[in-house]
Amino acid sequence: GFKIACLEEIAWRNGWLDDEGVKRAAQTLAKTGYGKYLLDLLHARPRQY
Repeated sequence: GFKIACLEEIAWRNGWLDDEGVKRAAQTLAKTGYGKYLLDLLHARPRQY
């Protein structure tokens, strides 16, 4: 499904959170769908400002 109001993604896309910050958040949540979603962001989607 769709993810709504993903704070880490919003911060990352606006340049308020760097790749390492997203990676740390994702690793903390690695066993959840949300953690996997954050890791996929780093690997599959270009950062947009």
